[in-house]
Amino acid sequence: MIQLFLKGIIIGIANIMPGVSGGTLAVVLGVYDKLTEAIGNFPTAPMKKKLEYIKFLLQIGSGAVIGIVLFARIIEFCFTNYPKLTAGGFSLLIIPSIPYIIKGENKKDIKNILSFSLGAILTLGFVYADYKFGKGESTKELVSVITTGYALKLFACGGLAAGAMIIPGISGSLLLLMLGEYYNILGFINKFFSNLINITTYSSIGEIITNLYIIPLTTFGIGVLIGLVLIAKLINMLLAKHRSITLFFITGIIVISILQIWINLYK
Repeated sequence: MIQLFLKGIIIGIANIMPGVSGGTLAVVLGVYDKLTEAIGNFPTAPMKKKLEYIKFLLQIGSGAVIGIVLFARIIEFCFTNYPKLTAGGFSLLIIPSIPYIIKGENKKDIKNILSFSLGAILTLGFVYADYKFGKGESTKELVSVITTGYALKLFACGGLAAGAMIIPGISGSLLLLMLGEYYNILGFINKFFSNLINITTYSSIGEIITNLYIIPLTTFGIGVLIGLVLIAKLINMLLAKHRSITLFFITGIIVISILQIWINLYK
């Protein structure tokens, strides 16, 4: 239980860092299969299995929340003041673990080689897209008016980002940055916690909803939940039916995704 909690902390830290994939760290830490199974199969699983999944997800999830809350400022400080050293640390965490992902699989099978190449090529495309279009502005003003259209955009962004978090090598926070909503989401979360201490001063439910940014956070959160379940279900099915090909595809993604960490330093 303690091991799962600590692994959850590492995954949580990875998910708040643009360019670093929580899915990659889940593979490296050996919990990816179980994580996608628990998330993807939870809605249709029998009650006994649901309880097993809940126990597992609570251990990983509580660690991830702690990692996000406690280490966000530390990671930001490290990347700001010691970018190369921090990137090197994450690279050293990932690189030695890559051979274990495909341990026991047929490395000479042409299908596996093609699958690896496809994963690498697709990730190179994502890396290139980030290099060209992923330059976010940290001073971007927080959105103050939440229209229906903007709420729908947040819902879609939540689903896409959640799917990216599940797929190794693709950073959900980086995808939000490319979609122009990374700093808005961070702003909504920060405002929620900073304004929460003043909740007794609000005179109506409307003021609470507005000042705590309930609508944007809720629509984004629903999108995240749906995206997690759908993508996790798909990946779990692929691992069950085409495990070797899927693992090589994921390995191709992970190998190239290490470039993303370093490319972010030279934008």
